[in-house]
Amino acid sequence: MTNTVMTESFCQFGSVYYEPLDLEQQHLACMQFSAQSKTIEQLYCFPHEVCIELISGLAVILLSARPGTEKPSAFTIHHYLRLKPGVFFNVLPISAEASYSLITPESRFKQYPLLRPYTLQHTPVQFHILEIFDCYHSAEEPPCRFHKAAHEYYELLYVTQGMLSVARADNAYALTAGDAILLGPDTKHPKLLQRERACSYLSVVFDMEIAKPYRLLGRIFHCTSGLRDALRRLTEDCATHTAHTRTLMICHMQEVLTHLLLFCDPEDEPTLSASSPTYQNDLLQQILTYMEERVTEPITIEEICHKFFLSRSSLQSLFKTYLNNSPKSYLLNIKLQKSKELIRENQHTISEIAELLGFSSIHYFSRLFKKYFEQSPSEYAKQVFQEEDA
Repeated sequence: MTNTVMTESFCQFGSVYYEPLDLEQQHLACMQFSAQSKTIEQLYCFPHEVCIELISGLAVILLSARPGTEKPSAFTIHHYLRLKPGVFFNVLPISAEASYSLITPESRFKQYPLLRPYTLQHTPVQFHILEIFDCYHSAEEPPCRFHKAAHEYYELLYVTQGMLSVARADNAYALTAGDAILLGPDTKHPKLLQRERACSYLSVVFDMEIAKPYRLLGRIFHCTSGLRDALRRLTEDCATHTAHTRTLMICHMQEVLTHLLLFCDPEDEPTLSASSPTYQNDLLQQILTYMEERVTEPITIEEICHKFFLSRSSLQSLFKTYLNNSPKSYLLNIKLQKSKELIRENQHTISEIAELLGFSSIHYFSRLFKKYFEQSPSEYAKQVFQEEDA
């Protein structure tokens, strides 16, 4: 809803202090106000420094550097505030009522109308986890292919090790370590899960209330550090079946879904510095999306650096910090995953797929494919066609 006062954006308007002012010693006048309305229509401005000391309740201060603004900056009041001369401000209560002292060397001030009334609005919760029905961590199980029954709930799949293929209805997804996907309710089509080799993954079946679930469904998310930490805590707690851990698991799922929504709605985030973790998470997500959209193009690491105004070392550091991987290795991985998808589609020869994905030769492609999947591309194609004929 609001920023804290201890930010660089507040410093343009003033500063904070922690001990009440001595009015007699500093020859200051004090006026006390009670704020009750959640809507204001004007801002105040003093020609000299003014101090605000909150007495009771919770409150927000609205600030602007000029009169007639349409949307002033809002900051929660955590400490005593000292505003610069000429700053335009007003106070709104978060609680039912808030009282505060306004301290100045003299009581002269002017009122300026806003372009439109400002109403304090609390940001509604975008979703609510109702219940977790099943949470299961499959640890290093051998390669296999199996169906999961259709049901009316949401399911989150998160791969911690190896590779997992997921198919349902007309959609197929290939997840590698660090990937997560949210699948929506479907009472008609079971899921087909296939582990190409030893694989560990987390499955969470749950119910929730959410206004626009389509933003999250059927999209592969490449987990950054914050999302990985939340999923790790969920994985640790799923082995314990107590009332307290069940409550914690719902909290962890709220955190997981919040991270996924941040990926979908980066424009809802405040302006961030390039060094902030949230900015880097968003930048990484943009780079990963760029790689995936151009997986069949001969893109290079240099091209990615140029596109996102990064040095090669900065790009390496970003991938190492959040994915524990290198950009080159990650790009190779998604190209090989795409190659399996193209083989299953049976629209191209193995040579054409190698060329389409930018590999220097079919022999180099085949060698890497076998290294990753423990079988050659032709062996994989034969396996796919035999399964389809079975």
